[in-house]
Amino acid sequence: MNKEEYLNNIVVDGLDETYATNMDVDDVVSPSVMLVDFLIDGSGSMTQYERAMRECLDHYKEAISNSKQADEMMVSKTVFESTIETGGYVAPDDFNTDYSAGGYTRLYDAIIDRRQRMLDYIEQLKNNGTNARACFIILSDGKDYGSQYRASDACQAIQDLISKEITVAFIAFGQDAFGVADSIGVKKNNVKEVSNDESELRRVIDLVSKSAISASKKASSGAGGNDDGGFFDV
Repeated sequence: MNKEEYLNNIVVDGLDETYATNMDVDDVVSPSVMLVDFLIDGSGSMTQYERAMRECLDHYKEAISNSKQADEMMVSKTVFESTIETGGYVAPDDFNTDYSAGGYTRLYDAIIDRRQRMLDYIEQLKNNGTNARACFIILSDGKDYGSQYRASDACQAIQDLISKEITVAFIAFGQDAFGVADSIGVKKNNVKEVSNDESELRRVIDLVSKSAISASKKASSGAGGNDDGGFFDV
């Protein structure tokens, strides 16, 4: 069994799939779409950011929805803690901005599960005649705790996404999280380390909005939405 087959056969336990439904590919009208996948740490140490995170996600939704690229973007949000609340790909106007924190930090399991879901949906879109590009954005403040799978498995998942020209970016709150990003193979030019305060969270989510819109513009123009220039270089 090769690495890709191994990853495809991993089953992650403890998923909440309440919001996992994707937009039907037949309802996607744009010939080219950019998928933006948020993986957000919902562990106990993130409790202090609950209100600010909801506000930031509301701002992100507004920025994406009001952009000229809105019709060419689909967004997803997964919150990982003891349970992984996995989200489907939806139009920006339908993006769910709820957020609460508490529990473990099942980062590795969330990465592995989302990889499978992202690649499956990209395949569905392509089979339906839609060109799909994607970016995979992880936001965390610390080390994994409670995952079934290991850092090496998460690293394999990330390397597989990168090999398929999918941008993987990491917003690291503090040095511990920066080290985690490095250990699982996220390219250094796509890691943004920020300090642990609400103003930094607001600033970096605003940057994510601009970066995602920029990546979508590049993809729709044929310039390539997933290059090594750095996701945050806008």
